[in-house]
Amino acid sequence: MNKSGYLCLAFMIAVGGMSFFLQPEAALASIGVIALFSFGYFVFYLIRNNLHHGIIKSLLLSVLVMALGVIPVLGWIVIIGFVIYNISKALDGLKSLIPDVLASLVIYGLLGARLAFDIRDPMAIALIAGLYLIASILYCRSLNGLSTEHALFKMSVMWLSIPFAALTIMSIVSALGNLFRTVSSTITRTVLSPQMVSAHMRAGIPVEAYIRNVPMTATSTVTNILPGAGVITAGVTGEVAQNLKKEKA
Repeated sequence: MNKSGYLCLAFMIAVGGMSFFLQPEAALASIGVIALFSFGYFVFYLIRNNLHHGIIKSLLLSVLVMALGVIPVLGWIVIIGFVIYNISKALDGLKSLIPDVLASLVIYGLLGARLAFDIRDPMAIALIAGLYLIASILYCRSLNGLSTEHALFKMSVMWLSIPFAALTIMSIVSALGNLFRTVSSTITRTVLSPQMVSAHMRAGIPVEAYIRNVPMTATSTVTNILPGAGVITAGVTGEVAQNLKKEKA
């Protein structure tokens, strides 16, 4: 392995040591270390490589599409096309995460086996630790040839791949469920209502029946179909997923 591989292996051995050799209560700190490092480095990498600009542009484009969505029929077609396009990008990015999800399942499974099954036998713990070390070495060997910055990014994506996959699926479902929203408003206006006045006597003079217009207050409810937050959710999710795919490649 090169320098980047050894650096990633050192990190994985460090969190593994916390999980296998500390008391069960303290061993949970390894998950916190993994989450803090992975998410922090992921955000750092996005900003350092100006990838956040694409996310901001996607957010602004989503707002623009929402503005166009107030146009009946034409705007709705634009919204549906925009969301379908971004969902396809998100699914494409999700597909690229499958190898990372499988690797993280194995590594997380070995890392958490002691706590999940309350294993206390030293030989069993040593066996699991040995399997975790082998899995860590095999994974870090796959990072050979990468720069240190890129290797650390790929490792952070591996640690975060399961939450990323879950959030991507949830975002797609949320985008479809909140594609449009119905807004009802109440309008009050004054209208003239015809009223029949029967024949009667006024000051001793007979008055024939007639119709007069009487002002009345009328209330009506207007329902509008407007773009929902699903447009923004789909746009941002699609952009993040594509950034992940490109940087992993």
